[in-house]
Amino acid sequence: MTKSKGKVRSEKGQFVDDLDRVVQLKGINLDGGAKFPTKPSFPTHKPLEGHEGLFFDGDHVSFAGRPFPLEDVPSHINRIKSLGYNSIRYIFTWEAIEHEGPGKYDEEFIDYTIEVLKIIDDIGGIYVYLDPHQDVWSRFSGGDGAPLWTLYAAGFDPKHFQATEAAVVQNFYHNSEDPDVYPKMVWSTNYKRLAAGTLFTLFFAGKQFAPNAIINGVNIQDYLQSHFINSVAYFVKRINDKAPELFEETVIGVETINEPNPGYIGTPDASKIPDSLNLRVGTCPTIYQTLKLGSGIPTELDEYRISIFGPKKIGTKVIDPKGVKAWVSDDTYDRHYGFKRSESWKLGVCIWEQHGVWNSETTTLLLPDYFNVDHLSGEIADEELFINRYFVNYYKDYRKAIRDILPDTFIFLQSPPLEIPPKLKGTNLVDKNTIFSPHYYDGMSLMFKTWNRKYNADTLGIMRGKYSNPVFSIVWGENNIRKSFRRQLAEMVKEGKENLGEELPVIFTEIGMPFDMDDKKAYRENEFSSQTSALDALGFALEGSNISHSWWTYTADNGHKWGDYFNNEDFSFWSKDDIEEASFPGSSGSTATTGFDSKAYFNEHSISVTDFDSDSGTLAGSSSLLKSQTLKGPSSASSAPSHFGLRAIDSIVRPFALALEGEFVDSEFDLSKLEYTLKIKGKDTGDITPTLIHIPQWHFPSDEYEINVTSGKFIVEEGSETLQWFHENGYQSISIRNINAKTAQKGWLSYLLSFLPCFS
Repeated sequence: MTKSKGKVRSEKGQFVDDLDRVVQLKGINLDGGAKFPTKPSFPTHKPLEGHEGLFFDGDHVSFAGRPFPLEDVPSHINRIKSLGYNSIRYIFTWEAIEHEGPGKYDEEFIDYTIEVLKIIDDIGGIYVYLDPHQDVWSRFSGGDGAPLWTLYAAGFDPKHFQATEAAVVQNFYHNSEDPDVYPKMVWSTNYKRLAAGTLFTLFFAGKQFAPNAIINGVNIQDYLQSHFINSVAYFVKRINDKAPELFEETVIGVETINEPNPGYIGTPDASKIPDSLNLRVGTCPTIYQTLKLGSGIPTELDEYRISIFGPKKIGTKVIDPKGVKAWVSDDTYDRHYGFKRSESWKLGVCIWEQHGVWNSETTTLLLPDYFNVDHLSGEIADEELFINRYFVNYYKDYRKAIRDILPDTFIFLQSPPLEIPPKLKGTNLVDKNTIFSPHYYDGMSLMFKTWNRKYNADTLGIMRGKYSNPVFSIVWGENNIRKSFRRQLAEMVKEGKENLGEELPVIFTEIGMPFDMDDKKAYRENEFSSQTSALDALGFALEGSNISHSWWTYTADNGHKWGDYFNNEDFSFWSKDDIEEASFPGSSGSTATTGFDSKAYFNEHSISVTDFDSDSGTLAGSSSLLKSQTLKGPSSASSAPSHFGLRAIDSIVRPFALALEGEFVDSEFDLSKLEYTLKIKGKDTGDITPTLIHIPQWHFPSDEYEINVTSGKFIVEEGSETLQWFHENGYQSISIRNINAKTAQKGWLSYLLSFLPCFS
């Protein structure tokens, strides 16, 4: 893929290029490892025991070096490009910028980020948008994102989160080399525990729910929000000041915040688990139970497991903090960070008790509906009010801060995942440079870490209350599951257009499947059929509506044992443990790994190590045949070695429309038949402007495919995987078919063997 020409734009609800062709942004999140620092390196499986001083020294950390060393940037970026991808969602955290204390920014990290972006810009062909990432608020509450000082600002003592179960943090638990002994992380229940539940409530609506929480002269809501917004704005401004050329083509925008959460807001009864909380694993406290535990009171919690029919209670468990409180008891951190609290905010006492929600002496819940009422307006504070008022108020301030620096940049608006977006259509808060950026994960595959071909559930339908009983949400058969995914994604796009405006493009900034399915069977047996089928189902769903997307994720440190080094997640499309192996297409499109030894192959065929260019990911000296108007495809070794280490490659390498000269109608890639079809309503531009299609050699190798079109001519330039199709106006279609699919399914070894003439 060549360097992009001009900046991608938004026009009539689509991304378009400088020739007004509809562009699909197809890419990946980079990098999963950005969630924790390089110094000291603290992945979530690293035990706290023996390292307490390092872990809780939140001031002196460094994220410089993320996502990977500068010398490794070209190889990783070219590997991503070898997949045909044209965009990256670039992950950074609030902690990486402002960890030392309020208003103290890490210039080394910012400078390092600029150098990484410069290399990506020099390589070209990749659009980047910046993602201020968070999960469950912070590393210190079980996720990533906010710096440690924000927890002290809210009055917490994170050293006591384990005893009080204020948060499930894997670092707090086991000093073990066995990943299976760590607690299963479930975002939904951790978000509702004391730490994250309180912090998100304060962040988005502290003025409504904690009016007495005044710090440095402002409500805690304004204090936290302003510091977060200012840190991201500073980050963006420094990039623009030092390297403004990055925003000319490569860096196209900034996302609002990853997966915003209402915390406790919208809970009808603090003594009950909301019916909407369908994902429950392990202990699952009510809000009231989290408050009691946080104040050191022994509490009996329900324990759950998940099933296809919803959460199932399996027993109870008594948690006894033994008098330990989750609240900081003295002003040590206030003095250290310069916090000045109002007299009405007492340290060492639950912030919600101080607002009359409950009484710790009598252990009495006084206001069970406290978090379901806006205490300024008296309105019901449900999910809709959270999204359309509290989140929108935050978005308004964030948007202004970014647009004051970059007036024309894209703002990627991400509201709470799988929820209906805010009703902003026709307001001045959306414009042609606003992008709706939802997320989608299949609940069953995520929870059970398996690809069930027999049945699944309509995740979005459950979220929308479509079914009176979860049993009615079941979808039977793999073909229907694939269609269900397609319907769900199309419905989310429709909701975005209806609520935000038809002029807004949509991009799923996260979508993916776990690779450690079936108890990591793939790593024991070198067989990735489940992952391939699951990812192919999502690919089918995305292609059906030509939806832009960023796969979750690429993690340079990924390994089979610890996955993405974060809460036992394993989503990375690439793994260093697979660098010596290669995927190949098996029967019916399933994928296995061959155990292929690339070094031995190179030695056997007298290919020197110097023939492999690690920066560009190409074999030196490769040649290709001249392509023109012909039914036969190209022959090139241009991207072969870049594929080393990629998993389920059949599904993650896919043909797609890079640029459409006309309107999209339909497309599908049939992995079992190795056939791609695209239908459009074309514009008649003669030989001037072609539709561009990415045709990966992985599926369509040299001289093994045929092309049929309804009109016009096509050409594939030498050394390219891009087909140019000059077509007439009106409804047109093109099909690209591997004419010898069985031979192609011999896989990676035959793919490399086809390059031998290049070295004769």
